[in-house]
Amino acid sequence: MPPDPELDYLEKLFGEAYRKEIEQEENVWRTLPFFAATLALQLAGLAQIRDWVGGSSGELLWFVLILLGVAASATVAALLFLAESIWPANFRYVTPEPDLQDYMEKVRDGAAAAGSTATEAAAVSVLAARAVMVEQYALGAAHNRAINQRRASRRTRAGLATLVSVLAVLVLVALVVIFNLHGHERIGTAAGPDRAGGHAAIPAGPAPSQPGAATADGGGLQGLVERPHDPAPSGGAEAGRPRGVQPGLSRLR
Repeated sequence: MPPDPELDYLEKLFGEAYRKEIEQEENVWRTLPFFAATLALQLAGLAQIRDWVGGSSGELLWFVLILLGVAASATVAALLFLAESIWPANFRYVTPEPDLQDYMEKVRDGAAAAGSTATEAAAVSVLAARAVMVEQYALGAAHNRAINQRRASRRTRAGLATLVSVLAVLVLVALVVIFNLHGHERIGTAAGPDRAGGHAAIPAGPAPSQPGAATADGGGLQGLVERPHDPAPSGGAEAGRPRGVQPGLSRLR
């Protein structure tokens, strides 16, 4: 029996499409590490700013709560879409090998009973099996492609939701960084160098006391004894006499 070009072409085309859709089933599980790493990164970022978030108040608190709500909602949506993308589905597969062999034997026996030779009966059974495989390839590829497209759509939505969640967390972290830098700048301006002279301002204090100056409590320098000064004598003789020498003692010497 001569080969059928049409059957050869369809068998090759539908067989490749069928195998491609079967391989797409494994791509779902290959994307799970990406979503897990993204979720862990968000949790790590939120753990670093939890104290600042807990201390916010007023309008800033409402803005923070909105960002946290957006991030939480987007994360939940991403998890739901991801669950739908990996939900079990009934893929269509070709006929198992034992069943296909039984079918070919029945076709061969029927052809032999119709008066065909053994070679012709074998050729008829092979041709019938190929025709069955082409049909199963076509049906299986179409069915499995619909499942893979639905899963791909869910993965795309999960990725978009994850992106929204990441952006919300990044905005929140950037807000914390900006507020911390602003607070450090204010502190640095208050305690930094004087803008006019370029030096840090020295706090004003009490002026250093001069020797002999009176302190606030009316006393002079403590621990020092000043030599008393006598008033200048009025007479000339008295002016040259050493202090503490009596007039009569000087003549005795």
